[in-house]
Amino acid sequence: MVRIRMQRLGRRHRPFYRINAIDIRTRRNGKVLENLGHYNPMAPEGEQQIVLHADKIKAWIEKGARPSETVMDMLGREGILEGKMKDQWEADRAVALERGKCKAAVKRAEAAVAAIEGMDEAPEGDLNAAKKALNMARNTVPGAQVADAEKFAGEAEAAAKRAESAKPAPEPEAEAEEPAAEE
Repeated sequence: MVRIRMQRLGRRHRPFYRINAIDIRTRRNGKVLENLGHYNPMAPEGEQQIVLHADKIKAWIEKGARPSETVMDMLGREGILEGKMKDQWEADRAVALERGKCKAAVKRAEAAVAAIEGMDEAPEGDLNAAKKALNMARNTVPGAQVADAEKFAGEAEAAAKRAESAKPAPEPEAEAEEPAAEE
């Protein structure tokens, strides 16, 4: 089986990648079947970062070559993918976007738990409820269940608000009465 993947070149801290058709059993810098383009992430403004030979890539895909995930993303953004492969790429991108939303909700839940833990005398029930909501929110990420993640993040934030409101108000400091100075 043939894989369309990137081969790293360039020196340290100055990466440059060639996009090649390579046998799947070959190591990263092994024998190349055909060069299909290149990617230069360090290219200055005005120069092309990605150069792809669309006709060669389409020919390899028709022969059964499978692009790596990163190359698939490049091909999709450049409009080279067609048919089922394009539909699959769009579906994968939609799931990745949903997972990003779930991760944002998890971060909100983590912040709520950290806020409760940062309190001197936090109610144990609120802390446990927030931690449970955080774990439930984390479980929604693989399935990209945004509505559930938002719900659990809201539960964790509500527990943090309850803990904040249950915190005893600081007592006002009594002003020390100083004896009047006699002159």
